[in-house]
Amino acid sequence: MFARNTPFNYEKNLKACAKGQKSALQTLFKHEAPPMLALSLRVLGNYHLAEQAVVSAFVLIWNNAEAYDEDMGPARGWIYSILRYRINQIFKEHYDAIQTASKNQDESVLNEVSSNLHADVREDLPATPAFYLHLEELPDEPQKALINMYFSGMSQAQTATKVGMPLGRFKENLFLGLQHLAKHLPEFSPPHHATEKMGEYVLGGLSENEEKLVYKLMNDDAGVSRIALLWEAQFTHLLSQLPAQVVGSRVWEKVKAKAFAKAPIQSPAATATDSVDEDGGELTYGSGLKTTLRKLWFMLPFWRSLALLLGIAALAFWYVGTPPSDLPKKVAVLDSSMSSTQTGWVVRINAAGDALFSPVVRQTVSDGLVLQVWKHANDNDSALGLIRDSKAFRLSAEKIGPIQAGDQLLISLEPDGGSRNDRPSGSVLYKGTVADL
Repeated sequence: MFARNTPFNYEKNLKACAKGQKSALQTLFKHEAPPMLALSLRVLGNYHLAEQAVVSAFVLIWNNAEAYDEDMGPARGWIYSILRYRINQIFKEHYDAIQTASKNQDESVLNEVSSNLHADVREDLPATPAFYLHLEELPDEPQKALINMYFSGMSQAQTATKVGMPLGRFKENLFLGLQHLAKHLPEFSPPHHATEKMGEYVLGGLSENEEKLVYKLMNDDAGVSRIALLWEAQFTHLLSQLPAQVVGSRVWEKVKAKAFAKAPIQSPAATATDSVDEDGGELTYGSGLKTTLRKLWFMLPFWRSLALLLGIAALAFWYVGTPPSDLPKKVAVLDSSMSSTQTGWVVRINAAGDALFSPVVRQTVSDGLVLQVWKHANDNDSALGLIRDSKAFRLSAEKIGPIQAGDQLLISLEPDGGSRNDRPSGSVLYKGTVADL
């Protein structure tokens, strides 16, 4: 295990991963897996789920390292944005079990972090970073709000309740804390009007409307995404107060098995022109195409446009050769509830009222879980069926019932067998509104 006071070049390491150097991923794993496991365990409260988050995060890092560019922001922030995305997904998938277990969860770690930032929980820490110095300047309530929100997989309202603070005061404390840090940390200079909002977004737990506002900010200003990664990197300082975790060799074996199972396919031209010098610096590409694609990876407008084009293409494909009696009269495009840039399903409803569900992306679910289709109309939810795989399927008019423009179709993640209630009990993964054609 690396000493935490040893400088580590995350950018150089990611570039090496992007070139397919497996040893670079192992180096990153040895250096970062212990704090990543500590964070996952703190949020999920279950070692098996925490291990699952770490494994899948490293697989995603390996598969997408080429998408990272230093202009995006700190590499460590990029790495932890992937980890926390996976933690959030797993938290939603196992929400009920995690909530039940958290009732008896020991809150002493959070209390230690918020009340005694320099308690020397870890012996291998470097000198106190500026982040801690300025965090410690804050009153107790803003400190408590920031720290608990970072380690929470819940909404702001649920987290506020857990710490015994009214939601309005909780949000105010978050803003005050973020404003103070942004003002004093040089990374956030010059000031930006969206800095505090992006810090709140990175902490998590925003409502759907608040997330839409953030997506608009990122759409309007490419620099806003960089602010998000700056916050992500700053918040990793909080991890030093968590008890260190020993990561067993079997975790690395799982990462290897999944990440290196299939070698990435590269064109001969890319193989010939893409290389890394002895210092890990990336040499000039023979073509600007790969650089452009890497930047497009994190450009929200690109992915929103791509999702729309996929939906239009799916509709166009459907019209070709379709009998007139089966042409759609209504349509619904079901977007991901986690990202408005990703379309998951396109639903076409013909004149007879039959609905054809066509997947745009492949959706996999863990064992013991299933996707369930719902119709939301007149403030009522109706269960329409279960999805076992990402194949197109049809629901008859009898099954789907009367459906009008303005009704919503949803797909939720449920325990095997479906929701035990007359409404979604798990996370709503995809939803869209029915529109007339």
